[in-house]
Amino acid sequence: MSKALGIILSCLVLSSVSSLAQGPCPTAFSTSTANVPARSGDLICLVPQVYGGGGLVGSDHGGPLFSTAQFSHAAHFSSSAVQSFSPLNAEIGTQLSQLPFTSPASGFIFSFNPSLGVITRETENFGPILTERADTIGKHKLFVGFSYQYFNFDKADGVNLKNFGAVFQHESEAELCTPGSPLTCVNGEPTFQQDIIATQNRIDLKVHQVTAVATFGVTNRFDLSVAVPILDVRMSVFSNATINSFETASDIPPCCVHRFDPASSDAHEHLVDAAHASFFNNNTSSGVGDVIFRGKFQALKGEKAGLAVGLDVHAPTGDERNFLGSGTWGVRPFAAFSYAGRISPHASFGYQRNGDSVLAGDVTTDTSSHLPDIITYSAGADAGVTHRVTLSADFLGQSLVDAKKIAPSTFTDAAGATHSNIVTSTATINQASIAVGGKVNPVGRLLITANVLFRVNDAGLHSRPVPLIGVSYTF
Repeated sequence: MSKALGIILSCLVLSSVSSLAQGPCPTAFSTSTANVPARSGDLICLVPQVYGGGGLVGSDHGGPLFSTAQFSHAAHFSSSAVQSFSPLNAEIGTQLSQLPFTSPASGFIFSFNPSLGVITRETENFGPILTERADTIGKHKLFVGFSYQYFNFDKADGVNLKNFGAVFQHESEAELCTPGSPLTCVNGEPTFQQDIIATQNRIDLKVHQVTAVATFGVTNRFDLSVAVPILDVRMSVFSNATINSFETASDIPPCCVHRFDPASSDAHEHLVDAAHASFFNNNTSSGVGDVIFRGKFQALKGEKAGLAVGLDVHAPTGDERNFLGSGTWGVRPFAAFSYAGRISPHASFGYQRNGDSVLAGDVTTDTSSHLPDIITYSAGADAGVTHRVTLSADFLGQSLVDAKKIAPSTFTDAAGATHSNIVTSTATINQASIAVGGKVNPVGRLLITANVLFRVNDAGLHSRPVPLIGVSYTF
């Protein structure tokens, strides 16, 4: 009896102290029921805390599970749930902080005409929408613009966010299977450790982004710009969970250790029966994103061709815990080439170096890691259809270096049944998009812009076609 009591106490202690760190949204395993973690309202916590503040742990530690055996162990499946969902959470947070926005470049480019002795409009079209051209605005000219974009995300690395499976395995407790242990063990592990929770999940993620941009021509070949994005992020997470138990009546402890606790049910949980429950978590956030400051210098200026170099500085002004910003500084040197004419080709290349952010780390322990660096590249052309109408088409690519990603997979349980699952890895994510749109000049120097951005591959966080509408004026 004393040996069995010792095993029970060991199970309680080992499972309850597996993590003491308290991040912005801990799925914690506190050492006392008086220190049960609360459910956070931050968007970064919706996924890891969909099962409650404590995660998939015992109801006495803020979770939905309980044991019908003679003892209960607080930590059950929380570690596995966090490991499965954390890369998905990181991928969402990282890429939401890098959404495209309208280029802070004026559609009207001016220069001094020495033969006429006046400042005249230089270009025959109004330029690209989401990409760059080499021209600068002109000395002491001011460009101001506003744009609106709507993102409706439906996939991540080819995984359908509207319907994907994830299997959560029990924490390892092989140390309980000691010689003479009263527990039933299989391959050196307790039978109950074979139990899994199979889930079918849905994530709805929508972003409304309004961006204000301004550019001032310091000289004829040097511009200073600022872009201020304002975001409204709406996110919900749904999970339908099923406990798969592999114990029998002859096992010790008795059958059916893992069950959903009816007493733990709240507004975020619906208990179907002891082995089936659904969980829901949602919230919204609004605010200023990461403000971007830019300097651009036209290094080469020919009669038609031009080459500019520039530097973007991303300031961490957005709240990363609510997916409004990256949580770290970013610096992106870039170069842009363009050729002036009624049809004007252009191309750009840049490399963004980022710092450390909790978005790339572990939100349950408040650990930061390096936010993936980003290689950006684009190519396209603008066509001046008339003096007041320009059409634009662009290819936009970006590569997130050494980023967390997910992939669909399957999991085979102890009985040989298969369940849909996701696996995680770290790799470079190469995203490709095409943008088509146009600009109309109804009067004066006023421009109205319309554009649609289409993703052409499933790498990374994938959105359905992204509409854009904008208005700008050059003074």
